[in-house]
Amino acid sequence: MTRTIGSFRPREMMRWGGMFGEMGYRLGVPYRTIARNNLQFAFPSWKEHQIAEVSRRVFHNFGMTLTEMVQCAQLSPGDILSRCRLSGEDHFMRALEARRGIILVSAHLGNWEIGLQYLASHFGKRVHIVVRPLVPRWLDRWMNHARTRFGNQLISKRKAFPRMLKAIREDGIVALMVDLSSRKQSVAVDYFGHRTRVSPAAAMLAARCAAPIIAAFTLRNPDGSFTIEISAPVAVQRSGSLKNDLKCNSQRITDIVEKAVRKHPDQYLWMQKRWKDYYPHLYPGYRPRPQPLEE
Repeated sequence: MTRTIGSFRPREMMRWGGMFGEMGYRLGVPYRTIARNNLQFAFPSWKEHQIAEVSRRVFHNFGMTLTEMVQCAQLSPGDILSRCRLSGEDHFMRALEARRGIILVSAHLGNWEIGLQYLASHFGKRVHIVVRPLVPRWLDRWMNHARTRFGNQLISKRKAFPRMLKAIREDGIVALMVDLSSRKQSVAVDYFGHRTRVSPAAAMLAARCAAPIIAAFTLRNPDGSFTIEISAPVAVQRSGSLKNDLKCNSQRITDIVEKAVRKHPDQYLWMQKRWKDYYPHLYPGYRPRPQPLEE
């Protein structure tokens, strides 16, 4: 009898995903170089064998995440609920009870996609997910369908702020991935002791409304289950200077991401050019745009 991917157990998905990740590690030389350079930059005291081992596990985690995303398209809400557990649920419940909306920040750590599906299924409340369009278009359509199966809605990153603000003011949850490098409308922050740039969207939302900023990370367990760690609300600075507040609060969010990544470096997506704006030499072949960076 032929099995569907939805019937595979978590450990089986990890095994298959790890195999795909190993293929990516061996064949994807440019991305392997980026991951190794990033890890050496973030952890300068690590030995070469540590860099090599963790970068291999990074690819394995990414392979697992991709296979699990495919499987999620066939899973029921009950299946999703059975594979995850919450840590810090009280922080989220208090924010929901306050009815001021929630600015949910996360990063490409563990399996970031399944966590958003879980929150919608567990709390029965849709999450407005800010996304970048994917290429090719068929992949974008498939991902959009998978992400919205349990009631979540998508907000395109292009001109997203008015829609995010509207969702928050209607007591909604807006989810942002805050670990990507950004030049347009960005602020400078320190990440692993090095300068980089991030979007201040989460900090700007907090400045425009009274919604709390809460961080959540979906971390992989050895048995194939997940723990969604929800942090206490970020201590938001409101000094009266919007420019200073955006920089300060963006740094506080970045510090939370860094703390989570330091605990689970092998589950982070190190294949992105995280420090490209200030340290382009880390990425062979990368040509930065000749634009001045505001501090």
